[in-house]
Amino acid sequence: MSDIKATDLRDVQDAIQAAVAAKTRLEVRASGTKRHLGVAAAYDHVLDVSAMSGIIDYQPEELVMTLRAGTPMDQVEKALADARQMLAFEPPSMTKILGEATAGVRGSIGGIIATNLSGPRRLTAGAARDFLLGFEAISGRGEQFKSGGKVMKNVTGYDLSKLMCGSYGTLAVMDEITLKTIPAPETSRSLLVGADSFSEAVKLIATIFATPHEPGSAAILPQPIAAGEQADTGNAFTIVIRLEGIEPSVNDRSQHLQSGFGGESLDDMASQALWLRIRDVQPLAERPQDIWKVSCAPSDAPRLIDSLDLRQEMRFFADWAGGLIWMSSAAPDLGAQLRSAVARLNSGFAMLVRDVGATKQKVAPLQPLTGGMFELHKRVKASFDPLGVLNYGRMHEGV
Repeated sequence: MSDIKATDLRDVQDAIQAAVAAKTRLEVRASGTKRHLGVAAAYDHVLDVSAMSGIIDYQPEELVMTLRAGTPMDQVEKALADARQMLAFEPPSMTKILGEATAGVRGSIGGIIATNLSGPRRLTAGAARDFLLGFEAISGRGEQFKSGGKVMKNVTGYDLSKLMCGSYGTLAVMDEITLKTIPAPETSRSLLVGADSFSEAVKLIATIFATPHEPGSAAILPQPIAAGEQADTGNAFTIVIRLEGIEPSVNDRSQHLQSGFGGESLDDMASQALWLRIRDVQPLAERPQDIWKVSCAPSDAPRLIDSLDLRQEMRFFADWAGGLIWMSSAAPDLGAQLRSAVARLNSGFAMLVRDVGATKQKVAPLQPLTGGMFELHKRVKASFDPLGVLNYGRMHEGV
């Protein structure tokens, strides 16, 4: 398998049109930090877009940044930090859990958008797809198209930005991505509150979020993980509530929540360090075990946890107020347990993020699609990439 290096969309278009003519398949890749996500499919060539890098236009006063798809996240975040801004969806780094080959590399902005990766602020700020204003791209047909612009607006019809986020590069190769940015908070503080059960923790978070004190993020740490993160309240579970903003506001809101719910407070530095580890799933990274990502409604999360056999050395913690559960285990049937639990809930998905053995050969890494949903995915794929040139089979067999 040989690499085809692209420096711009013209190169991409030439490569795709050649693949269409030869009926070959391409793996689209920049830094490669997320190539282990999804199915390990076979391809004829790698379309390397890492050279399509650089910030094209950044207007901090307009809260808009346009950049090449292969731009490294380190470069993106440095430019934002210099302007005291950030990406609201708090993109995580998967390098701690996806292997040594990507150690020290944050990946590219194109990879973040293609997988719709969103961190703890997604609970209140929204996902990556909510901040993608526009892009240019080449479809699997070899046709160039663009979507959106540099302003946030409501439109009717096909929302291509929403469609491309989370498509894993199976529909088109993007470039000149335009994102909405937001001001970075002056400071942050976290409140640690104990709970005797996971169900109690979910309910308590809902009560806290019903107050006028504007919490921004909420995680649930079982006692063994809380102890390892120096966030142990002495209870079976520790709730972590993050408050951000200007310092007087953060201090006042923190004091009001503490007076109403008790708990301990973490200052700005300790708060940032803890949420960085939660964002990057570091509490589960050290042990050589499979890691699963389970998404469901927070109100359904206690039922899902209760349905699992937690005696099999399973470790887990929850983000997004219980709506995102990260779980690791050496148990060979964890995937089957999670898929059964999700099926009973009739909502959400269970995704294998890290495979340390051969789990992918036994269990589909992404939640299997129902008949109607699978047919819809096939039709969308056929519209953009009828011959299956781009990342074919990366998400689901036949797509």
